Amino acid sequence: MDNDNVNILEFRGSELIKNISILISGTTLAQLIPILLQPVLRRVYLPEDFGAYAVYLSLIGILVVIVSLKYELAIILPKDEKIAVNVLTSCLLINLIFSSILFLIFLIFRHPVMSLVNLPEKYSAYLLLVPLGVFLFNMYQSINYWLIRKKLFLKISVNKFIRRGFEGGGQIILSSVSRSSGLLFGDLIGHLSNCIYGIFQALTNGVKFYQIKIKTIKYVLKKYIEYPKFNLIPSFMSTCSYLLPAVMINRFFSTEYTGYFDLSKLLLSIPLALIATSISNVLLQNISEKSKLNQSIRKNLISILILVIPGGILEIGIIQFFAEDLFKIFFGKQWILSGTISQILVWAFAFNFVVSSFSSIFISLGKIRLLSIWQFLYFISILSLSFFSKLEFIQFLKVYTFIELVCCLIISIFMIYIVINYERMVLRQSVKI
Repeated sequence: MDNDNVNILEFRGSELIKNISILISGTTLAQLIPILLQPVLRRVYLPEDFGAYAVYLSLIGILVVIVSLKYELAIILPKDEKIAVNVLTSCLLINLIFSSILFLIFLIFRHPVMSLVNLPEKYSAYLLLVPLGVFLFNMYQSINYWLIRKKLFLKISVNKFIRRGFEGGGQIILSSVSRSSGLLFGDLIGHLSNCIYGIFQALTNGVKFYQIKIKTIKYVLKKYIEYPKFNLIPSFMSTCSYLLPAVMINRFFSTEYTGYFDLSKLLLSIPLALIATSISNVLLQNISEKSKLNQSIRKNLISILILVIPGGILEIGIIQFFAEDLFKIFFGKQWILSGTISQILVWAFAFNFVVSSFSSIFISLGKIRLLSIWQFLYFISILSLSFFSKLEFIQFLKVYTFIELVCCLIISIFMIYIVINYERMVLRQSVKI
């Protein structure tokens, strides 16, 4: 058997590819639930209902970044299980405190905030329940990092399936009870089921209450202070950069336009949700492990690149030629505008899909500061959209797409720079040995 065939067999049988396959398969099955339900949901709920829901999800996505001060990223790092358990506990405690404070703020300043994001009064429940959504989302996010640490990728996939099942089922059932808030409460039901099952998995896979010590919690908060110190604000800015456009569209245009934008974003993000996130999670563990042993990561990264580039090209081709017809067939004539929007946005989303697959490089190789620089640039770039609020809606989207493409190019250059430097370091170490 020649070397090429041996390499192919090693590639197919490697633990990296096996774990990625498990996550992608589970995530695909999980994501099929909301995707298959979209034709039903889009005919039950109005575009403005989805617009308000998109603003709710954007606020959660932005706030969830800060509620545990990014300590969840450190859960996979300690060699000692007791230390890791206390990192997880620290995340949950900080999350509880911050989410409680958020609830008080939203309760007191509900009307000013609703006016700021241009949210109609009938969707006031969306705003008041943002803190609960933030708490549940971050709770499972922290537990998820524990499961990544334990390499329980199959369980992670099962969790996603459970969450989406309860979420979609809840939204369908509640549509007959309350159209304006059915999407909201269905989402909360999904998160709650995810957390309950996630807690069970954590307790049966290494998390022990007797290992939790106040003294150890204080120790880990100091030991991993670099995460809130160097990563919190940049991560917050980066998340804002991804989620703020929906809020901006809601403010500059209307909740209805936000609904059309939300459907386009949902469909274009499918490769990101199904594949890129799973790859990034597995690479986080894989590269972290290899970096501790000073081993090369080049072959693994090239293998992933070969997998994701065709996916990005395929997405562009399908959307450019068939978007409007597909949206009309699956969601109804009232959603054709979402197809037009998708033809504009697809270039940025396809590029982002490829780039996001490798985003864990920054964390696993300890290049948080360089990531922070990019996140700051990204944030400022998205904020600049405010200067284009007087443009027509379609022109506004074209400016947004251009900004996204430029930012994706910059982070690609940063990642190439990091990998080249790391490989040079590994080579020097091997020569010394």
